[in-house]
Amino acid sequence: MKRVFDCWPGITARIQSAGSVALFLDFDGTLSRIQSAPDEAYLSPSTRLAITRLVANSRVRVWVISGRIRDDVRRRTRVAGVKYLGLHGWEGDLQTALRPDTKREFERAKHSLTESVGSLHGIRIEDKGSAFAVHYRQAPENESSLARNEMLAAMVSLDGGFRLLHGKKVWEILPREVGDKGSAVRRELSRFEQRALPIYIGDDVTDESAFFALPEGVTIRVGRQALTRAQFQLRDPSEVQLFLEKLDFALSCMP
Repeated sequence: MKRVFDCWPGITARIQSAGSVALFLDFDGTLSRIQSAPDEAYLSPSTRLAITRLVANSRVRVWVISGRIRDDVRRRTRVAGVKYLGLHGWEGDLQTALRPDTKREFERAKHSLTESVGSLHGIRIEDKGSAFAVHYRQAPENESSLARNEMLAAMVSLDGGFRLLHGKKVWEILPREVGDKGSAVRRELSRFEQRALPIYIGDDVTDESAFFALPEGVTIRVGRQALTRAQFQLRDPSEVQLFLEKLDFALSCMP
């Protein structure tokens, strides 16, 4: 995996050749640094300004796609003109309700897990409506092991219509009909009339499906070197901010 800035001349040439950009940005760990408590995540003023400048450019469309619910990520980003996609892309303007049988099974699993892991020390349960997450960043190892066992037991008890996502210090159960970030970016690009170069930036396992879905795009993994489908690397959210600023400059230099 190559560092973005080591390859910047080639990336700039691709951007200028395409003429426009479809920019997809993850939130936690990408635009915002990972926090010990998810509610503490925020967008820096400099990063917000960089996104605002890109949104104002007619050559760019910007999406923020997150595992958070859409209203939450919109409130934390606060940039008009961005399209916000919550729950890994499923919660957008084409969102549909879960099937009744799926919803019943899902509610049963949520209730069972709340009963079994809700009192464990350092475990935080997040009910996202159509998804259910168990955060264990602040849990000691023995408590997180107990929570992991309960999550696996819950998956065994379900009917196969659900999947378990492993994120950074979080497990998440979602109905399979919710889809993933890869299906979300393909859907959004199919509705985007302009021919544009897709750029996707993310930091987690949940972003890998989007990297895979964009073989002709520019895909960037944030963080330490890791086994990934992304082509390029940025070290941390401060480098993501720098990338956004350099992207804005490259686009502003086009005739």
